[in-house]
Amino acid sequence: MDMIVEELEGGVTNVTLNGRLDTLGAESVDLPLSVIAGAKRAVVIDLSNVDFLASLGIRVLLTSAKSVQRKGGKLVIFVPEGNVLAVLKTAGMETLIPLFQDRIAALAAVAA
Repeated sequence: MDMIVEELEGGVTNVTLNGRLDTLGAESVDLPLSVIAGAKRAVVIDLSNVDFLASLGIRVLLTSAKSVQRKGGKLVIFVPEGNVLAVLKTAGMETLIPLFQDRIAALAAVAA
């Protein structure tokens, strides 16, 4: 699992994950995402290059979102159509973390 972090205008942090967010992938991004979530208030997690999402990956995303929310910030997920979006919706994640299928809308949601 590769992770690319970009600092964008307006204090937005864009985190792009690439690969499989399975057990090994989740373990490799857990600590770096926790550090970002602990320090940032506007975070977009880009899952457009993730082709598999396991329950441990969902836990990592949820833990990060809760950390950002505790500070009054916002974490959203950008995920286009596909299996990963279906897994997130089946797990009921859209009620816990805002999901966007459009990158521009996701960025606007955290910048507001």
